[in-house]
Amino acid sequence: MENTEQRAPQGPNPNSQIHDLLSTILGVFAGMLLVTLNLQIGEPAANYPFYKGPKIFPILVLAVMVVSSLPSLYRLIRTFGRSNWWLDGYGWPVKPAIVTFLLVLFFIFGISWIGMEAAVLFFLILSLLVLGYRQIGIVFIYPLLYTIIIVVLFKYALKIWFPEPLILNLFGV
Repeated sequence: MENTEQRAPQGPNPNSQIHDLLSTILGVFAGMLLVTLNLQIGEPAANYPFYKGPKIFPILVLAVMVVSSLPSLYRLIRTFGRSNWWLDGYGWPVKPAIVTFLLVLFFIFGISWIGMEAAVLFFLILSLLVLGYRQIGIVFIYPLLYTIIIVVLFKYALKIWFPEPLILNLFGV
């Protein structure tokens, strides 16, 4: 029997700050959404002064996101200049970071421009393609199933209707 050398699996660098940076960025975006929540969700008239109505769940989720990103922010500040930005030893992943950011922007604005259903479907398909999946079943069927589940959950189970897409207003539909 021949003795072969095996290399140890290389995982994320424990000194890398990429995960902390991503967590901090998500916390900052959540904080920005929390501050601008009144512009995004209208408030129904209510007599009770502490009534938050449709804002209560976003307030809770965004506040938890902001608070959970604070340890990452602290680690980033504490180790500034002494840490590296390697993820699996290959340095800063510029292209995946930019593509992911653009996909998230497309999704956020796509909900109002092309509608929730189309935005979810396109976001999932494009995300799978960016991640390197090329099988038809994975790239098209899974996103379609998830989109159907999300539509049924939001529109029919939770009775949450999203606004009419802006693209329909352009065509007069």
